Amino acid sequence: MNRHEDLNQPEELNDGGESFAELERYLAEAMRRVDAPEGFADRVMARTRPAPGKAKILRMPVRTRAWVTGAIAAMLLAGVLGGDQVTARDERAEAKQGQFEAGMRITDAALEHTREQLQRAGVLVGD
Repeated sequence: MNRHEDLNQPEELNDGGESFAELERYLAEAMRRVDAPEGFADRVMARTRPAPGKAKILRMPVRTRAWVTGAIAAMLLAGVLGGDQVTARDERAEAKQGQFEAGMRITDAALEHTREQLQRAGVLVGD
């Protein structure tokens, strides 16, 4: 056996006795072009082609289709009704906010009126 035949033993190449030129010749020989076997490309291409035949069409049974259609309709209805509930909740929140603001205005006016009366009566009110 030639000492350069086995590529799996790099220790042999690094024994210190070989020159760089010998290593280059060895690598050039080991990496030379090798032609593919006859018919290799045809075999690879044959494996990549789809098998001849008809495409299989899957059909959903009528009963299942009816259930799916009903489920979709129920989800759409729930979405619409849920949207209406959110709108009604927002409207109630706005009404309550308006009531709160009106109450604050009335309270501020009442407090201001009370301060004015106390000042007319000679009572000092701190601000």
